[in-house]
Amino acid sequence: MVIDVFLPLVLVIALVWVLKNAVEDVMHASKGQNSPRREFWDKRWTAREKRTGKPRPKATGFWSKGPLRRYLFDSWADAWANANTKRADRVDDERAAYEAARVEQVAARDAALAAAAEQRTQQSRPTPGPPAAGQADTQPAPTDTATAITDPASIPTPTPEELAAMFARPSTPNPASPTGPAAPPSKEAAPMSTPNPEVSGHASAKNYADAMAKAATAAVTSLEQTIARMTAGKVGGPALGHLAQAQESAAAMAAQLKAAHAVLAKHDVVGEAYQANRDAGDKDWMTKE
Repeated sequence: MVIDVFLPLVLVIALVWVLKNAVEDVMHASKGQNSPRREFWDKRWTAREKRTGKPRPKATGFWSKGPLRRYLFDSWADAWANANTKRADRVDDERAAYEAARVEQVAARDAALAAAAEQRTQQSRPTPGPPAAGQADTQPAPTDTATAITDPASIPTPTPEELAAMFARPSTPNPASPTGPAAPPSKEAAPMSTPNPEVSGHASAKNYADAMAKAATAAVTSLEQTIARMTAGKVGGPALGHLAQAQESAAAMAAQLKAAHAVLAKHDVVGEAYQANRDAGDKDWMTKE
């Protein structure tokens, strides 16, 4: 009865003691250190040598610094070195895959922005209607001539080349004739420099401000489209910055021209009053008292 109870307990205690020493020896051996149990026996052998004068016997088997021990420790170190190399390679591959995915994401975003800008530009361009019955066989006017503006809504959206020419060439008055007064304006000879090269009254000034506001708005749209295409083409550097500043200037110009047109539109009531009362006198007569 006693043997049946204590014998398994003794075996369990012995097995735990062996496993503890084995784990402790392996941990210290992997660090290149001696385990506490080994140091304890080293101290005992040193004290025995001092007491008896007999040298300590040389270790044999696994604990001697022989080929087997070197092979096992080198295999252990090589395994950890290979695992560390594989880990570094895996991290590099993941980083490269993330960077490639990021580049594709940015390219897709830029392409979507460019497509949206192109769609907005196409939608903002007016659709020409069918020609009138009496104008079907008439010859179209040349693109380089200027006509009087009667309806600002009928002005077509200029192209970027026309906008560049519009803002680059200032309008010049008609040269005086050598034998008489200034020559009348000619549709065939006058180049298109501005939507209305001559402002002679309230109506022409208002039409001029409205036409220039539409031209500046078209310039903003054209610059937005150009910036989007250049961005999609991987163009960078100061060029995009200059174009963006030009777009901001064109937007500010369009806002100021629209404001000027709104102020001039408020003056229409003065002209209507003059038309209704032509014999009321001039401004000085009506306002001096």
